[in-house]
Amino acid sequence: MLDTLITSALTTSLLFVPVTGSEILAGQAPVAGQEGELVENPGILAVETLDLSNRYPVESISEGFKENILIALGFLNSSNLAGLILQPREVFAFHNKGILLEFKENKIITQESDFTTNTGYKVVAGLGGNGVCHLASLMNKAANKAGLTVTAPTSHSFAKIPGIEAEYGTSISTRNSPERQNLYIKNNFDFAVQFKFFLVGDNLSLTILPIVN
Repeated sequence: MLDTLITSALTTSLLFVPVTGSEILAGQAPVAGQEGELVENPGILAVETLDLSNRYPVESISEGFKENILIALGFLNSSNLAGLILQPREVFAFHNKGILLEFKENKIITQESDFTTNTGYKVVAGLGGNGVCHLASLMNKAANKAGLTVTAPTSHSFAKIPGIEAEYGTSISTRNSPERQNLYIKNNFDFAVQFKFFLVGDNLSLTILPIVN
């Protein structure tokens, strides 16, 4: 049975670094300052970084993409907890507006956001929430590098995502075939894994770590 957990009522299965969208946009996000140390830690499964100042050649569009990425992070972090944790066999879905049937028996960890102006997103180049695909693609890349099982049914081949190889480009939508325009990350390990986001200047990094008791 599909067990969808929404960020407004999260259990300890879902944890995100305490960085809200409003804090980030106000320049108040905590700075990790230890990224080099994290990379050297042999327990790290993956570290990937995205330059939020370079999302599109047109500055106004790039800035809009950045704002929507940070708003999406705010939804992921709406419980003010400390990092995403996936237990073995749990699946993270980027949104809950449509889930592939193949995951119906898994516990689904997700967040409540439809990427529209109704939930605070900006209209960029005529599309509400434009830019969240960049965040999903960063998560896709990091999860692949970490050895997790990633399913991204619809690629972002229609437009380049700076800093992300085409193979990791992920299209996200809650309106058109939402179950296929989604990102699914399954923890196939026999131990829990933690996702942590860090914002240092305009650089957003995602670190994936094992949790071994």
